[in-house]
Amino acid sequence: MDKSILTDLKNSYGITCNSVTPIAGGWLNKLWKIDTEKGKLLVKQYSNKRFSRNQINSIESALQRQLILGKDGVICPYIYQYDNKVIRILNDETMYMVMDYCLGNNETNKTISTTQMQSLGSECALMHKAFSKLQENTIKGFPIDSRQIINSLWDNYNNRKKNISLDMPLEYQQAVIAQEPILSQLKEDFFDKIPKGITHEDFTPDNILFDKNGVVAIIDFDRNCYSFVWHDIGRAILSFALNDNQLDIKRINAFIKGYSQHLPLTLSNVVDALRISWCIEILWWVQPECFTMDFCKATLYRDEILWITDHWFEIDDLLKELYHFREQL
Repeated sequence: MDKSILTDLKNSYGITCNSVTPIAGGWLNKLWKIDTEKGKLLVKQYSNKRFSRNQINSIESALQRQLILGKDGVICPYIYQYDNKVIRILNDETMYMVMDYCLGNNETNKTISTTQMQSLGSECALMHKAFSKLQENTIKGFPIDSRQIINSLWDNYNNRKKNISLDMPLEYQQAVIAQEPILSQLKEDFFDKIPKGITHEDFTPDNILFDKNGVVAIIDFDRNCYSFVWHDIGRAILSFALNDNQLDIKRINAFIKGYSQHLPLTLSNVVDALRISWCIEILWWVQPECFTMDFCKATLYRDEILWITDHWFEIDDLLKELYHFREQL
């Protein structure tokens, strides 16, 4: 950790580090666990290469919303402030923030239990409920124009199709071409019926901590913005209930049960959540570089989005089939 951060922690927050342990994760950002007289804390240094000052201002606003959610009962880490700001920007342009360090485990689609899945649904709904109390019309992403989304999806498809070359991976070429039947039937009314509001927008396994009984913390609210609320749901279902190219209806039902304790959610809503997640994430994960790298998180998300591409027109029937099969057992 830079000496400038250690010094500022002492001068601005009255925090003395007894030990500093680097933590892996965070693209270009740096993370440390520090032991202090205030307990274990997490320090995150933001990369100057990755973030402009305007982007940092946007993250500041997002983290201020996290503070509000914490006061409203959402289980997220407490963030320390100085002069009512979360992110400290030092004279040497070092940018960092400090918050409570949360204990917990990251679960996967191989390890999560139905008890944890129900807790995840419950905490997701409580987060959405708390977000809905905030003023939305001043937040990044507001408002949403359904026609503009469709045009963006078509522009992305046409540009990628036009730039396909024979030296590109065959799987990538097929993934691009496979989008056309889906885009051809997408209408504005699909987007209009999906609930909109402030979302976590990075509701992935890395950002949810569990113990054996359920969720103990939701972290990394840097990207929260105004979007389609059910994207958080679709991402959670893809990350935790899609296993070996099969949806686990038991886990999906557990998530729905947890979520429905606070907000309405049906199996049909989950289908729409998966489809809206495709519309958002197809732009991120179907890119040439995602088909040339070794296995990593990007390729995992790519494969999940490609699963929706392959099953777009049958997801409704597939989930109904799985549900009825389970009911007969």
